[in-house]
Parts: sequence; structure tokens; C-alpha cells
Amino acid sequence: MTAPREAPDGHELGSAEWTDLSAADRDHLRRAIRLGREGWGSVHPNPMVGCVLVRNDTVVAEGIHRSFGGPHAEADALAQAGGEAKGATAYVSLEPCRHQGKTPSCALALHAAGIARVVYWAPDPGQEEGGGGRLLEKNGVRVQGPHGSEEEWRGENPFFFHRPQGNRPYVAVKLAVSLDGGIAPAGGRRQWLTGPEAQVEVHRLRAGFDAILVGAGTWRADDPKLTVREWDPPAVPPLRVFIDPRGDMGATAAAFQGDGGPVVLAVGEPAVDPTAARLGSRAEIVGLPVGPGGLDMACLLDVLGRRGVRTLLCEGGGRLVATLLASGLADRLYLFQAPLLLGPRRVPAFPASDTPREENGEGTAAPGGSFSRWRRVRPPETFGSDILITLDRSL
Repeated sequence: MTAPREAPDGHELGSAEWTDLSAADRDHLRRAIRLGREGWGSVHPNPMVGCVLVRNDTVVAEGIHRSFGGPHAEADALAQAGGEAKGATAYVSLEPCRHQGKTPSCALALHAAGIARVVYWAPDPGQEEGGGGRLLEKNGVRVQGPHGSEEEWRGENPFFFHRPQGNRPYVAVKLAVSLDGGIAPAGGRRQWLTGPEAQVEVHRLRAGFDAILVGAGTWRADDPKLTVREWDPPAVPPLRVFIDPRGDMGATAAAFQGDGGPVVLAVGEPAVDPTAARLGSRAEIVGLPVGPGGLDMACLLDVLGRRGVRTLLCEGGGRLVATLLASGLADRLYLFQAPLLLGPRRVPAFPASDTPREENGEGTAAPGGSFSRWRRVRPPETFGSDILITLDRSL
């Protein structure tokens, strides 16, 4: 299947609380935010950024940060606008950077091009990169920003605004769930719950993460490759991580066929040597402590973080997802709801007492003492006949 060229539109950010902006300002700023989403899977660990240049109420250029190490959105827009940038307003989804890194300072570039006004949405939290707004003001440019809230900024650029504790990567979990809360029919037999449109969206999500993780039950039932196939593949394929407590994964597994990138097999410490001897160079074997609940997930995340994994997408199954949620190790939940029923003997998505729920207007916490509050990142999105609900752990 050919990958669509634009990312889903997602949520409409911003509200009537932007009292210092006109209706036209808000529209242009929202457009900049939407443009930035086109960098998903290409710009990490940089943020997704979009820029719109407007002069005399006319859009003269639109820019996108398209790839890590490539021109920033402001530079992309300025190159297109040429002399028409003089006197224009720049609407940017992230505060223009002030420092010289892989690319020149965007704040200085905007000033040099004669931009008269800059409206930005989210502040740049970097110690070196931040402060571009103040730099522009010192050079006589009118600046308005930031707008929105920290939760909105984190919802849009979750990796960029993630502040890890130790080596722990940013962790998102993805599950496809039936209307009656199941992830598989009785007996756990394999069955696709979602349609092709939702499956394309999963591949788009994969393209934006450093690593993909699945539990033992999932790979035994599905034998997944965990590669990006129905979306433009990233420059570096995601690391594929499989939970395999006893070291049972065979050499004929789909993940070992073809060139899909490196594979990590997380096994119990007693299984390290026999698994390594059996699989040879097919996988990197990581030994983890084994407790009453299975392998130590916090230890695995620490190992992956020290290996350079900053972002991790867990694709199930239910037991692994429940462990990550209950342990406070998950930052985001992608919940695909399929329009079907699996029946009373279905495999449940979550333990009954630990189902994560959205925080309501009064701030009611989710049931189960192990869960923090969760908030919806955007309105539900439709992919074919399936619905995607995206939740973030509240700050």
C-alpha cells in the first residue's frame, strides 16, 4: 500500500483564551502547527515545527522542518519567500531557536530577512536553543508567544517535551480493543480487530519511534516483523524488542527473516546463554531479573535507554500494557476501538480494576491506585470504521 503523504490532521489546538491574537492570527498559527506534523518520523530527536509567513493578509510561504539535520521550518519558509519576507509576520509552532547548531539561528535568520512580527505557539525549553523570542525583541521585532499550555505542547511534541527520569525512554502503548473491551477472541487465537486504514496509522506511528516492543503472548500469536511497511520508512529503522522470558523464540520467526533492522530479545537471566547459543547473531540477548510479575520492565527500559533508545512504542499484549500502566512507566496510550464484539470469553485489554480512564472536568483520578490521571490529547480520530483515542498521562 502506498503511504499517504500527509499526516492525520489531529486536534485543533488553541482556543478563545488566545486573547491577544486575532481570528486570522489563530488560523495561521494553527496552520503552522498542522504543517509541523509532517515531520513525524523524520525529525526526531528534533521537534516537529511548521512556519507560515504572511504579508498584507496574504500567505507568501509555508515551511516545514522535514528531516533531522535539515533546514528548520523558518529557514524553509524564508527560502521560498525571498524578498517577500520583508515586513511579514512569521507564525511558528515553536519559538525560533537562537543558537547556531547543525543549522543557523532561526531567530537571527528571521531578523535578517526583515520579518516585522513573530507569533509562536510553544516555548523552546532548551538551554541553548531557547530564548529566541527575547533575542528577536532586542532586535526590534514584535514578538507574541507562547500560547497554549504545557500539556498541549507536550501533546503535540511529546518526545521533545519529555523529561526522563534517568535513562527511561518515552513510552507509548498501543492496543486495538473491541467494543466489549477485548484484544483477542477466546483462547487468544489470532484475529485482526482493526481495518486497513487503522493499520496504516500504526505503521505511521512506528516510523516515529526509536524502538517497538511486544510481549511474549503477542509474538507467539502473531509472529510480527515489527517493521515500517505501509508508511515512508524512517532513515533508521526502529529497534525491534521482544519479551521472551524463557528464550523460546525460534530462528524461523518472521523478525529474523529479511533485513528489518536489529532485534533485541529480552529473556530471563537464566535463559541468556542457551538462547544466545541457539540464535547466534540473529538477536541481541538481554538478560533481565525475573519476579512474580515476570521480567523487570523498569530494568529493560533502563537497558534500552543506555543503548540510545529515547522513545519506545509498546504494541501489546494486554498483560505487558497493564504492567507498564500499573507501574507508571507509560506516558501515552493509543487506543484503537474496533466496531465488533469478541464475546464473554474474550482476552481482556486491561484488568477490570485497572482500566485507564480520562480525567474529567473535576479532575477525578482513574480507578485503581496504580494509575495517575489521564487526559485526552485530541478528539477521537476515525480511520475507516475504527476510532483512535489518544491519552496522555497528566502532568
